[in-house]
Amino acid sequence: MKAQFKAAVATHPGFEDIAALEVKELVGAKATIAAGERVAFQTKNLNDLCKLCYLSQSANSVFLLPQKAPINPFEMGKREYEVFGSNGGISGSLSYLMLRVSGYTGRESLFDPFTRSGTIAIEAALFSSGFPVNRYRKDSLASAFSKLPQFSKADFSEFFAAAEKEASSAAKKRVRSSKPKILSSSPSMQHVRFAEKNAKIAGVNKIIRFSRLDIEWLDAKLDERSIDLVVSYPPQFKNSNDKFAAVENEKLHKMYVEFFFHADYFLKKGGSIVFLLKNKAAVAAIAANHKFKPKVMRKFKVGSEDFELVSFTKL
Repeated sequence: MKAQFKAAVATHPGFEDIAALEVKELVGAKATIAAGERVAFQTKNLNDLCKLCYLSQSANSVFLLPQKAPINPFEMGKREYEVFGSNGGISGSLSYLMLRVSGYTGRESLFDPFTRSGTIAIEAALFSSGFPVNRYRKDSLASAFSKLPQFSKADFSEFFAAAEKEASSAAKKRVRSSKPKILSSSPSMQHVRFAEKNAKIAGVNKIIRFSRLDIEWLDAKLDERSIDLVVSYPPQFKNSNDKFAAVENEKLHKMYVEFFFHADYFLKKGGSIVFLLKNKAAVAAIAANHKFKPKVMRKFKVGSEDFELVSFTKL
C-alpha cells in the first residue's frame, strides 16, 4: 500500500470552502476545513503538492504536515504581476476567491466596470484559460522542491509541461470550448493602463478587453443584455461626517444611480452584480430603486477592515 501524505493549504479567512473546492479540482483530493484558515487533505502522490503550488489561485501557502513551514518558496497569495497600481486595490488571490463565490465558471461574459489594477479580470483570464498563475515562478519552485529528498531526481520541466497541459484541458472542458469574454474598464485611463500592463506581465492580456468607460456611457458602449456577471471592487462611500466626505459621497451616489440604471440595460436576464463593499446599506438603497435585490454572499476582513461580498439580482 502506498503511503498517505497529509497536507494543508492556507487561504484567505472566510474562503476555506473555495480552497477545498480547488484542491478537489486540481488534484482530486477531498479537503476538509481545518483551523487557521487552512484546509487539510491526504494524497498518495507528493507531485500533487507541486501541482498545487504551481496552479492554485486560492492558496497562500501549501504545507506538508506535520511540519509548520510552507513548502512553497514564495508567498503564493502575492502575484508577480501585481506591479502597477496595486495600492488601494485588492489582491489577485482575493479576486479569484470573489470570482468563485460569485459563480464564475469561465463561460459567462464577465465585466469589471471599476478596475483598479486589473486583478479581477486577470484572475478570471487565468482561471478560464488554465494558464498557470505561477508559470513565471517555475524556476523558484523547481529549485525549492529539488532540495527535498523525494524530488532530488525529478524532471521538473516534464512535470510543469504535464501540469500545464492538464490545466488547459480542464479549462477547455469547463468553458465548453467557447472563448472567454472578459471586459475590464474604468473611468480612469491611468487605471486602465495599470491593468493592461499587469495583464501583460501575467501573460493573459490577449484574453481580456480593456477600455476606458465612463459610467454614464455604459449603455452606449455595451450591447443590450450582453453581460452575464459583473464582479468588481467599486469606489466606497466614506463614513466621515466632514464636508469633503459629504461632497464625495454625493458624487458616488450619482455614480451608483447611473450604474444601476445602465445595468438594467446591459445585464442579461438572470445575470447578477457582485460588489465588494464596506457599506452595503448605502449601495443597497440605490439598487432597490432600480429593483435590484441585494444578498450578502460572504462577510470577512481584509486586514482590520470589515467587508461584505454582495450580490445584486434584478427582481
